[in-house]
Amino acid sequence: MRIKCLVSDLDGTLLKIGNEMSAGVSEQNRRALREFYRQGGHVAIASSRGLDARQMIEQQIGFPVCMIALNGFTTVNEQGEILDQHWMSVEEFRELAAWMEKSGLNGTLVTTMEDGTSLGYGRMDQYPQLLPPGCPQIRKQWRLTFEPMQPFHQGRCSKISLFVEPSQHALASRLLHQSFADRFEIAASDVDMQDISPRGINKGAGVRALAEGLHLSLDEIAVVGDNENDVTMFEAVPLSYCMDHASAQVLSRAHQSVGSVAEALARALESEVTSGNG
Repeated sequence: MRIKCLVSDLDGTLLKIGNEMSAGVSEQNRRALREFYRQGGHVAIASSRGLDARQMIEQQIGFPVCMIALNGFTTVNEQGEILDQHWMSVEEFRELAAWMEKSGLNGTLVTTMEDGTSLGYGRMDQYPQLLPPGCPQIRKQWRLTFEPMQPFHQGRCSKISLFVEPSQHALASRLLHQSFADRFEIAASDVDMQDISPRGINKGAGVRALAEGLHLSLDEIAVVGDNENDVTMFEAVPLSYCMDHASAQVLSRAHQSVGSVAEALARALESEVTSGNG
């Protein structure tokens, strides 16, 4: 069966690894994706980032893409039409803020409200506002403002992210799972970031929503990623690829390991030929 859609994670997968969030798309990946699109394929981005990243990627690769944004909270097609959308309650943000205050973690909670404004919870001296020596520089340019939670902070918000010093990353994951695993999806998406979503809202669910919206079967989709929040994508489709720099735990959940998105696409296309000849 012909592969008709490739879904790629962004940071560390499609975007080169570097000291800045927008490290760029390699020429190898750009050429491979353009050729796939020219032949009628769909390219989709699956990221913990918001929909604003879609325009940036389209500018870099030169054609429209679908996107699974905020780890599955919003899924759109190439025209930007919403195929699926979910929300969390600000009350859940308040609950997590109270939990973080008791946890002793040096961290910050961040979310996006339904009206597009950002909401952050933490003190000005907490990570990532003041970076200790040796911490990743990608958060360096953040200029968030923090205010006490007010009654007017009501309504709905998107994915909630907890940023902690990398040295506390594993501890944060363990404490979050101990307190909220029965209610929330909790997955690492960066060396200092844990993403929190309601159960069932994840990149894998986004892939399924995308398949339905594009009228494709899951066998016609290949996915590639490199982090814990990509595992649900690996579980959603047969053709799943993990970047070879990923942890052993994440690598073990994918069909194959690869060195680039271009390689993942090539292997997926080869796989369809193999299955067609079998």
